[in-house]
Amino acid sequence: MDAKNRIAALIEHLQQGLLERETPARLALLAALSGEHLLLLGPPGTAKSELSRRLHTLMADGSYFERLLTRFSVPEELFGPLSIKALEQDRYLRQTKGYLPEASIAFIDEIFKANSAILNSLLTLLNERQFDNGNERLPVPLVSVIAASNELPEGAELNALYDRFLLRYQVAPVGDDAFTGLLTLNHDYQAPAAELKLTGTELAALRQKAGQLPLSPALIRLLHSLRRFLAEQEIPVSDRRWRKVVKLLKVSACCNGQPQADLLDAWLLPHCLWQQPEQQGRLADWLHEHIAADPGFSPQLVSELVDSWQERLDQDADPVLPSLNEQGYQLYLDEQGQPVTEARGQRHKRNESGQLLYRQPRLPDSVFTEQEIQNLGGNLDQYQPLMESYQRPSALQPRAWPASHVASRLRQLDERIDELAHYLAWLETQQQDLDQRLRQHLWLSPALGERARTQLEQQQAALSRQHERLLALRQAFAELPVED
Repeated sequence: MDAKNRIAALIEHLQQGLLERETPARLALLAALSGEHLLLLGPPGTAKSELSRRLHTLMADGSYFERLLTRFSVPEELFGPLSIKALEQDRYLRQTKGYLPEASIAFIDEIFKANSAILNSLLTLLNERQFDNGNERLPVPLVSVIAASNELPEGAELNALYDRFLLRYQVAPVGDDAFTGLLTLNHDYQAPAAELKLTGTELAALRQKAGQLPLSPALIRLLHSLRRFLAEQEIPVSDRRWRKVVKLLKVSACCNGQPQADLLDAWLLPHCLWQQPEQQGRLADWLHEHIAADPGFSPQLVSELVDSWQERLDQDADPVLPSLNEQGYQLYLDEQGQPVTEARGQRHKRNESGQLLYRQPRLPDSVFTEQEIQNLGGNLDQYQPLMESYQRPSALQPRAWPASHVASRLRQLDERIDELAHYLAWLETQQQDLDQRLRQHLWLSPALGERARTQLEQQQAALSRQHERLLALRQAFAELPVED
């Protein structure tokens, strides 16, 4: 059995008999494979500890540790009692056998009840996988810790502990749809067969192999966009957390047999980056709009690109060059449209309705229209046109461009057109095998498929319109006047 099918079998085994726990079960196994930790927020009695015990049965070696913390918990409860014999020899050592420093999988309930007496040692153990016993710092075999809490941490001293849990998930009681199944559930969990279990050597080899995988360019652009979105939402993410996120995405891709971590692996991000539970929904909504498409080809970005090319065409096609006569004087157009060298001229003045105005020499302050003169029984020859000065428009000539300039424009446009055409073809491929990719991906929820497909269809339609605009712009650039 290959690695992917083996992991798929372990996921199915982990979920047996658990109702509405598919996502936390997958996250728990992925956390163990990645060497990270999972925090489950939720009320008691929602299978948090059961999930942790089951996770331990998937490991071929190592012990299991479980403890409930209170405000009054002491270090001995987690790290073991002090050795009396060592104290007699003036040595400060703990008997760690059967305690957290020697466990591979651990479950710590009410994790944020940890007090300052145990906090420093716990932080070092979770992050560095080391434990200070006496004057020695020793490596520990810890694979993953699943922690549970009914509430978020209170107090700045617990922020570092909160940050150690890369994956976070809110667990709720079983919903109405699954309640009948809960009442009639009759399932006894049994550990998987020995050949399915994961050894420490296999976990190390998987992480090393995953570390060699690259991130796809589209995923890198997505992470850049996501970082800006997080900044706008005022959701802080430390540099250490970003590095751990990348490690998790690579392990996700490696388990799926992918040559690189890509956009679909980013589905895990909403479980890694929220600080408050209500932020998880906003992250998921943002990701649903971007996960199935390359952010470098977002409709808004491409539309802005096409608009910029439209502006360039408007500038290149605009006949802004003034005409000159043989002596080099700039030419202007008079009222008859004939070229003259004078910038200002005289023309027959009109009223707001466009009617020509006249004046009577004997009544210089009076102004009449032709109709008014006729109504008065006057003779138009007895009146003089009322004149005004005006700025004559420049006589313009179409601009002719060097052939190299037009060729450069066309070459750049051809590159943009080809890039967009290739991406549209990629979108078509994405739509064709999206269902299959979602079904075969170990960590993805099938519910993602419909929203991702809708987003792909909308993006394809919008980008197809922009592709047509680019083709029309290319035709217009090709028709620009070219110098002889």
